[in-house]
Amino acid sequence: MAANIISTGLSGSLFGAALLLSGVYSPTVILSQLDLSDFYMLKVFLTASGSSAVLIELARRTNIAPFKPRKASNLNRLHRYDGNVIGGLLLGSGMALTGACPGTVLVQVAFGISSGFSVLVGGILGGMMWSRFGHCAKCTRTTASTTNKETSNVKKEHAVTIYEFLKISSTMAILIYEIICLSIILTTSYLLPEGHGFQRLDPILGGLLIGGAQAASLILTHASIGVSTAYESLGKYICWFIGLSLNKPSTWPSPGPIIFAVGMLVGTWCLSNFLSMSPVMEVTQISVARALVGGAALIVGARTAGGCTSGHGVSGMSTLSKASFVTVGAMFAGGIGLSSLLRLFT
Repeated sequence: MAANIISTGLSGSLFGAALLLSGVYSPTVILSQLDLSDFYMLKVFLTASGSSAVLIELARRTNIAPFKPRKASNLNRLHRYDGNVIGGLLLGSGMALTGACPGTVLVQVAFGISSGFSVLVGGILGGMMWSRFGHCAKCTRTTASTTNKETSNVKKEHAVTIYEFLKISSTMAILIYEIICLSIILTTSYLLPEGHGFQRLDPILGGLLIGGAQAASLILTHASIGVSTAYESLGKYICWFIGLSLNKPSTWPSPGPIIFAVGMLVGTWCLSNFLSMSPVMEVTQISVARALVGGAALIVGARTAGGCTSGHGVSGMSTLSKASFVTVGAMFAGGIGLSSLLRLFT
């Protein structure tokens, strides 16, 4: 038990440190990506996902960690991937409001970014909302799948990964994915803008650092990186403690995700102090109300989609999960769309 706590906390610390060094924790970097004025975040994101794809495949082949591509979040209302689309849109909207995601907000808090604490509070409230009311969506999903055996059998036949859908080998699919990631990185480097006047790592190096944190997670915890589950678990504990739960849970959620999140806070704080790093001056000032609403949207969206920027983006897309590509596409669509609307009215 103690060994698991230490390994999970250490894995979280390394991930937090990687996000800090890469610079993608910054609200300015995130918001600049969503308003399409700076493509640094995209290049880091694709490098991290591309390197993670190789690492996860190696972990699968060497039995270091189980292969768990993300499955569809099906709310049984619009489409098989309706939960991924709705959750992704909400997650992206939260990113446009806060300049954060469920993982980077922890780095912002530990590093002293002014809006980070308010976003974290909003995220915790979002975790409480999901733990209290999110079961409604889950019940709908379960009921629909158990009352119609024929529909359930059809769903089981759906391909979970891109290469299952295309009926090609995983090796070929990963090779194609690496080529696509590299092509986008090179294209954006030569044709699209980057930079807001403050020093940061080369995006390739920043992405490889996050890939290194992925490798550490696979070795230490035998699982890939993901953060938003911590908010749901914490929300369940808080709701029960203050009496908002309908009844006492028969089984408590695993503390592992919360330990991982605490590790991110500790790792970021330790590294920033060791290197005597100071927070950069953020271009966009985010109000408390905007941070709280956006923070809640981040977590409700992530849990509706079954994963966040880390879980679906860095890890899920690396397994070539169809659900993760749908979620990340919806996330960027929601974030870019709301960012465009905010620029019109501000």
